[in-house]
Amino acid sequence: MKKYLQKLQQQITTIPIVIRYGTLLALALVCIKTLEYQVFSFRLNQQLYIGIIASFFLFLGVAATYLWRRFNDSHVITNNTVPILTIKELKLLQGLAQGLTNQQLADATFLSVNTIKTQLKSLYRKLLVKNRSEAVAKAKNLNLLEL
Repeated sequence: MKKYLQKLQQQITTIPIVIRYGTLLALALVCIKTLEYQVFSFRLNQQLYIGIIASFFLFLGVAATYLWRRFNDSHVITNNTVPILTIKELKLLQGLAQGLTNQQLADATFLSVNTIKTQLKSLYRKLLVKNRSEAVAKAKNLNLLEL
């Protein structure tokens, strides 16, 4: 069964994304039209019908977000690969290695302290670390800093 599902998943991924979404939307339209006939045959309120459609699209949005995050998380770097850093991130890394504070980094780069904090979070995420000392140690291990 598992082998069959993997084969089915491979076949589905070879179909262009436009056709996949088009098919999904066509199926959704068929479901909505069927629901419309069922709902209006009982003469239910139009607000209920709109609520059902809104709930469907809410579910679709949540599912799409879940799949998008899962796809992005599967492409996170591992400990063995060198992350791609921007020039600003490399300059921040050099400042961290020199022991500069956030305010000193902000003054040196003519940015606000909040911008520095945001860029540091991005740097930590790319390096898979949690704080400054781990970032500097990892950068030294990956030869990202000029010694």
